[in-house]
Amino acid sequence: MARFVVEPDSPLTAWGQVHRDLRRRIEQAEFTRGSRIPSEADLVTHYGVSRETVRRAIEALVADGLLLARRGSGTFVTENGDVQRSDIDLLRPWREQLLATGHVARSRLVETSEHVAVPENLRRDVEYDSPDDVRHGRHVQEVDGLAIGVTDSWMPVRATSDRHGPGTSAAPSPAAPVSATSTVRIAFATTGQAALLGSYRDVPLLEVTTCSRLRETGELVELALTSWLASRVRFTYGRALTLGNIDMAELAGTPSG
Repeated sequence: MARFVVEPDSPLTAWGQVHRDLRRRIEQAEFTRGSRIPSEADLVTHYGVSRETVRRAIEALVADGLLLARRGSGTFVTENGDVQRSDIDLLRPWREQLLATGHVARSRLVETSEHVAVPENLRRDVEYDSPDDVRHGRHVQEVDGLAIGVTDSWMPVRATSDRHGPGTSAAPSPAAPVSATSTVRIAFATTGQAALLGSYRDVPLLEVTTCSRLRETGELVELALTSWLASRVRFTYGRALTLGNIDMAELAGTPSG
């Protein structure tokens, strides 16, 4: 087996790279279900990293549900060989999907603040919407009691239902049609996000930014940034195609179009 080398130019920390490789070895059944993985000392030698680096990677895999640590016996691959991972269709509300499949899904409000500004890195999405007087809320998204994501939301003060003071318009009806556009990128958990997710700093996140507007007027309703824990969420979506639309149509002997 080729010696593992930590990549200094990788955006992943050393422990993150060890975590990724151990996860790969588990998923490819190099370490079979129920088997004991090599000792901490052996892993330190194999990966060429510190004991603390190996320990943190193992702790993260235990949190992922892939490993089980037994005092005095070692660390074992769990019998089910997989972590609880929620499938989320990006085109539909996530809670409705999971509730429909028998899960307990909830969005828990953990923080609110008034009269704040949209963060600089998100302002380009709302630069024409006076993003300097908004209400901020933070929710932890949970499935069956397990945190899978953290959502930060910014809403114009005029669009919040409990603020109808002078100069503010009433909130739109909950039934008002809304159009939403989203972008997805890879990010890594901050210390604060990791604490809310019950995970570790620098674990991979799937970050979805969604801008929602009233369909009739284009008025901003909400700007939301949801950071999904990549080890606990899998995105899905469906689309209708013809055979000629697939990327490798030429291998099927069909002209692409």
